[in-house]
Amino acid sequence: MKQLVTGKELSEFEKYAMREMETCTAKLTSAYMEHLDRVIAADKVGRRKAGYAIERRGDERKLQLAFGDVYYHRTYYRKESGGYEYLVDSTMDIGHHQRISEWLGLSLANAAKDMPYAKVARHVGRRAISNQSVMKWVRESTVDKTEEGTLLRRVPEIHIDADEAHITLCDGKRTEVPLISVYEGIGHHGKRHFCKSVFHVSEYGKTPDSLWEQAASELTNRYDLDGTRIYLHGDGAPWIRTGLEWLPGALFVLDKYHKNKAITAMTAGLDNNRRDKAEYRIRKALNEEDLDYFALIRDNLCQEIPERAEIIIKNAEYLEKLVKGVSICTRDPGANNGGCTEPHVSHVLSSRLSSRPMVWSKKTLQKLAPVLAAGKASSVGKSKTESMVNLAKPLRKTIARANKSFYREGTLGLPMPEAIGRLPITGKVTGLQVVLKHYAN
Repeated sequence: MKQLVTGKELSEFEKYAMREMETCTAKLTSAYMEHLDRVIAADKVGRRKAGYAIERRGDERKLQLAFGDVYYHRTYYRKESGGYEYLVDSTMDIGHHQRISEWLGLSLANAAKDMPYAKVARHVGRRAISNQSVMKWVRESTVDKTEEGTLLRRVPEIHIDADEAHITLCDGKRTEVPLISVYEGIGHHGKRHFCKSVFHVSEYGKTPDSLWEQAASELTNRYDLDGTRIYLHGDGAPWIRTGLEWLPGALFVLDKYHKNKAITAMTAGLDNNRRDKAEYRIRKALNEEDLDYFALIRDNLCQEIPERAEIIIKNAEYLEKLVKGVSICTRDPGANNGGCTEPHVSHVLSSRLSSRPMVWSKKTLQKLAPVLAAGKASSVGKSKTESMVNLAKPLRKTIARANKSFYREGTLGLPMPEAIGRLPITGKVTGLQVVLKHYAN
């Protein structure tokens, strides 16, 4: 046998072997489905007790799996209680109109959080999948919000960043997708900073109370908050301040990005020297909560730059309203150990939803936002059907026997050779023979 001696030969063989193994796996899956169907059909006593009579045989079905297309034939049954059913499909929890397996659907949903629908099918290696199919699985994706373990952590402080991404809908209207990020403060890797033990919560279409109730629930599922200081960072929007009602004892901190943006808007139009002095006085007044001094600075700016008086007054009112969220950074050093609202929104939501010109439907946003926040979809499709559970006991035993009989005894669970067909001895070399030959001694 010719030995593989170059990287090119190995690469070509690797691709060829992978295609052949996927083909074998598809054949094996098809054989298993048809084997299961035959065993169920042969169990006349069990079927009659369960109330199933054969209507017709040999109906073909195609199902797209992660490793390729699977074709199999199955039997159609008439139910004594009324209606019809493919028992092998019900046993395998395959929906009536389902064309893609749940495992492949989960791969599509997870890939869709990072790239456009058109690229998803190529990314998972299935070029025949349409954009509509990808969107369907995104809309059926769900996130597992349960926490493993019961031990609650105790930490000295918790920081919560709240902000929203601005998204364009299909009808051209603008909407907002909220994001709540929870972490244990800022850590350091050399010059790089990171949020410690961060997790995100995002839901589109929920009321502020419902959103904060979910965030508070996930927080208490992870932490013992007795003695923990909680800081809520944000721009002071009404939906963000609602979080203070759901987090007793939480302290509001005006996000530095929005604070600096408002101060810059007040001093825009001045030359650099006067701007630096004005900003210094504004920050000093806010840090000391000296609103009289702050009002005097505001009036002086309006006189110096009368054409910007309206903008100056608007931003001054904003800062005055949230002055305690500014001064807390001077009174409480712990408040400075957080406040990353804009980076969170940019990395978690905007990078997928609004970094390029695109529009979204409300239905898709309701499903995609939680997946983006969690980092992955944990399941897709509807909850498991109860068809298998509702089958009569004799028929359930038949299915168990079918599973066992598909394997040979004493072979550590290896499938029967007949499942994928015997190697032909006609002299024609098959792809499977080539693969096996390369692995032979």
